[in-house]
Amino acid sequence: MNKELLKNTLVEIQQNIVKELEENKVSKHSLVDLDEGDTIDPEDTARQYEFGEMEQMIKVQLNKAQRNLEKLETIDFGPKSTVTSGAFVETDKFNFFIGFSTIPFDCDGVHVVGISQESPIYPIMANKKAGDKFSFCGNNYTIQNII
Repeated sequence: MNKELLKNTLVEIQQNIVKELEENKVSKHSLVDLDEGDTIDPEDTARQYEFGEMEQMIKVQLNKAQRNLEKLETIDFGPKSTVTSGAFVETDKFNFFIGFSTIPFDCDGVHVVGISQESPIYPIMANKKAGDKFSFCGNNYTIQNII
């Protein structure tokens, strides 16, 4: 696994999330901002409130996505020999990136899932080395390689 490509892929995925949220925020804001010169009925006012609530939720999600992007950019992607933040872990069942939670994605022809250090599986696999085994939720894993 090319870890520079992995980092770039993760950053691109997170940047796309931020971009989509920014676009949604602008879209919802335009629905909240009613033209006062138009005739406004009670339904318009109710919808304005509803869209305002959605806009606030999107702002919270956007703020979190921007913080996650900043966090991602601080992760050390250097070589690793144990399961720790910044490690790419190949097992006999899954490939994990440690330190940043993601939905499964493909990179360099490999299917990867990102897990944070707050993930329930992380303490079970933390500090293990290639060749070590661990079990989680009834599944047994063997670590084949750590990069």
